[in-house]
Amino acid sequence: MTTTLFAGLCLVLVAAPANAQQRAEYCDALKMLLQSAKDGFTQARTFKMAGASVCNVESDTRSYGCMWTFDKSSLAASGYQKAVQAARACFPNVTPKQSRSQRGTIHTEYDFGNGEALLDISRGRPGSDEGDWYSIDIVAP
Repeated sequence: MTTTLFAGLCLVLVAAPANAQQRAEYCDALKMLLQSAKDGFTQARTFKMAGASVCNVESDTRSYGCMWTFDKSSLAASGYQKAVQAARACFPNVTPKQSRSQRGTIHTEYDFGNGEALLDISRGRPGSDEGDWYSIDIVAP
């Protein structure tokens, strides 16, 4: 019992810094992308967020986006929730706006004000023809 408890405590102590490190890297990536929006995403042209299925810069919409696709809705929902929670931790002074599009897509948007980029974390409607996914998009001002 004592060995199991000690092993569990060690796992928590090792995982906590790793999780904090991942969150810091995630915040750094989002902040870099928001800054990059000001110069047409020059810094982001070859950047790919960890685990994303695809990331690209769209010149016509002046945006950068990454999409994560999944075989199971539960994995897409979990990834979306983790992305939203991490963004809240990165930008605690900005209140996100949540909405749902006519197609059923859920959006959590961070509007940083005039002249700043918009951060949109979206989740597709479970079981839709497009499959199960979530995405992060940065839209230039």
